[in-house]
Amino acid sequence: MTLRRAVRIFLGILAVIVALVLGFMMYVVLAWDSPSDRRLPVMAVSHEPSAVARGEFLFKYGLGCWECHSSVADPNSPPSGGKPFDLRKIGPGFGMFYTPNITPDSATGIGGWTDGEIVRAVREGVSKNGRKLFPLMPVANFHGMSDDDALAIVAYLRSIPPVSNAIPEHDLTFVTKAFFTVGILKPAPEIATPIITPPRGVTPEWGKYVSSNAGLCSDCHSVRNLMDGSFYPDSGFAGSSINFGEAEGDGIWTYASNLTPDKETGIGAWTENDFLQAVQYGVRPDGRTLVPHMPYPLFAFWDSMDVKAVYAYLKTLPAIPRPEAAHTYSQAITTGSGAARGKDIYGSACLRCHGAEGKGTGFTNVKLAEVAGSLNEQELLTFIRGGNLGLRMPPFEKTFSEDQLKDVIAFIRTWETKQ
Repeated sequence: MTLRRAVRIFLGILAVIVALVLGFMMYVVLAWDSPSDRRLPVMAVSHEPSAVARGEFLFKYGLGCWECHSSVADPNSPPSGGKPFDLRKIGPGFGMFYTPNITPDSATGIGGWTDGEIVRAVREGVSKNGRKLFPLMPVANFHGMSDDDALAIVAYLRSIPPVSNAIPEHDLTFVTKAFFTVGILKPAPEIATPIITPPRGVTPEWGKYVSSNAGLCSDCHSVRNLMDGSFYPDSGFAGSSINFGEAEGDGIWTYASNLTPDKETGIGAWTENDFLQAVQYGVRPDGRTLVPHMPYPLFAFWDSMDVKAVYAYLKTLPAIPRPEAAHTYSQAITTGSGAARGKDIYGSACLRCHGAEGKGTGFTNVKLAEVAGSLNEQELLTFIRGGNLGLRMPPFEKTFSEDQLKDVIAFIRTWETKQ
């Protein structure tokens, strides 16, 4: 074979490869967002007060939907969307995402959606127009939610005031679009039959439903495939494979703990009371406070019977030895000082309950700004270190150093200069 012929063959093969790549890229651009033709469920909400109340509980405290769909760290704030999630460093790099407005505004929210369209989006991951939702929405959990609970959430959303808030478009990477196109990212299976709420009680059956469908314990505490967001079926509740906080820009990045009954790395040595204390007050058996992404302020509103049911269910799981990954702190927290560092720590560990300037949120009636003004530094330091579980305030003496807590106080004192 002559050199000229070899070059021609090589160039021909290269041209075919380039054509295939360009063709695939064009196909992805045109097809990645094509609508699904799946059936739309015909459902109608009950506007009975009990249904609205159940939906409000699930939205605020069971599932914490507002944490993604509200721009303010308060369960009573409107879920008008717009919260950014930077997933450009997660997995293959998925892009920037913004949570939608789910108030009943007809132009920018879900006011023009039918009840069935909302339920389908929640449980199957398919939008009003039939397009696929990115699995940042925990559809894998919601897929098993009962019809009554799903409709209760819709009833609650119908009951709140509409808020006009146009949301930016997602900025998806080409890889994400390709994953949608070839089916690596895809909606949950179609739900063809009714899902009935299990009987409530301190049983593993109810605990499984509460922790995995009417709650998001499994969503945070299970190992997932970072390429498509799916969970590994043999690693349920063995701890997270991603950190919480990095995508949200927090100063502390944490990994969800192993909740299987392994005695060394899980909760196998925990008593039921240990579990209740950790879940509802954020205090581990060793006295350390869980920070910052375990939403124990939400779980403080749960009936203890439901938490006991979750404990009963977790005890039935196989023990998986998987050590908890260490927390990662921002440079501002590890090497900073003064009110600037205190602001970062406060934002990660205190903001959820106390609000931006200590005026409180839906989690506590304590107005920290007022309380702090009546205490000297030592009194305030003692309060923060020791906590007060009667006020749902966990102790932080084993979580942060004394210098770090003093920096938090220095930040709190800056509020006084603004008044």
